[in-house]
Amino acid sequence: LRRHGVRYTLEWFVSGEPFHTAPGRLSDAVAEAVAQVTGTRPRLSTGGGTSDGRFIAPLGAQVVELGVVNASIHKVNECVRVSDIDALHRMYVNVLRALLA
Repeated sequence: LRRHGVRYTLEWFVSGEPFHTAPGRLSDAVAEAVAQVTGTRPRLSTGGGTSDGRFIAPLGAQVVELGVVNASIHKVNECVRVSDIDALHRMYVNVLRALLA
């Protein structure tokens, strides 16, 4: 913009910092729970959209997000299959069993 003589001002507000949870007991329990239910070990990733985890991670908690696959999220007619909810329930039960054992 300077090169073209455009005058400008940039301002921004940071509403949440990015976060990364190192592999550990929680991520291992979640990955194993997913594998037990789906037969596939998940790939840990920081990809995806905005996460409420950005508010929890600064408190020192491990943050791992596990939810249903949702191709229609935040769109008109957002929906999810009941079978996906059932599978997610079984994953959560397996995570709790692993962490509370």
